[in-house]
Amino acid sequence: MKKSLFNIMELSGILFCMTSVIFLRDLYSVLDGNVTGILFGSVNYSIWEQLKPIILSYILYGLIELMCARPYFRQFTVSKALGLYSAVALFIIMSRLMPEEFIPVITLSSLTAGFLLSRYLVFSDKNLSFLFSAACFMLLLIFVMYFSFSAFPPRLDIFLDKPSGMYGIIPDYIDLGAETLSNF
Repeated sequence: MKKSLFNIMELSGILFCMTSVIFLRDLYSVLDGNVTGILFGSVNYSIWEQLKPIILSYILYGLIELMCARPYFRQFTVSKALGLYSAVALFIIMSRLMPEEFIPVITLSSLTAGFLLSRYLVFSDKNLSFLFSAACFMLLLIFVMYFSFSAFPPRLDIFLDKPSGMYGIIPDYIDLGAETLSNF
């Protein structure tokens, strides 16, 4: 493994992912509701839809790191899975506690925590290879959630678009003012 390259890539991953998150959050509106925008962008302002670009950029950058720095595969997979889940958990907790105006700060903080945790775990003296199967299951689970919950969101608060009071993809023909008034 190329340790110095991995260090540089891990720290630059924070900037890469933050930049791609900014682009991906607006992809749905830029593509005018296209399927590509639904899959890779945020379809509303719920916490889950704000998480989707973080998840996608983190996983894609992890694949780039895997090809360039060539870390030990099992240790890397476990550390990236744990880093991703910690970034997701931190984002959910912080977005519950802080106002919506701080979403960029929350995103940067959660990405930083995820990348620093994965960096620490990759260089850790502890062998995490025994968690490889669990990490693969965790990554598979997040892929299933990623591709399912935009079209079929559960009726939980994390999936609620607060401005419209609706879940998932908001149709164009809905009068958001009337929908908001009916929620009172």
